[in-house]
Amino acid sequence: MKNLKKLLRLCWLIIYMTLAVAGIAISGAVPVLSKNRELFIDNEPKIELVEEHTKPETGEELKF
Repeated sequence: MKNLKKLLRLCWLIIYMTLAVAGIAISGAVPVLSKNRELFIDNEPKIELVEEHTKPETGEELKF
């Protein structure tokens, strides 16, 4: 009986390890952030330039 329990424990360990390896393979490894966070700091505000639409000087309007 003791040998059967040891065999079952070993089987479950192998099954769990296989599932863990398969999960890592599917989702990929966990990314590790470096301690140098200067790469992620963005001090400049992002502003888009709005261009004004001007009418054509020929007097004809563009049709879309």
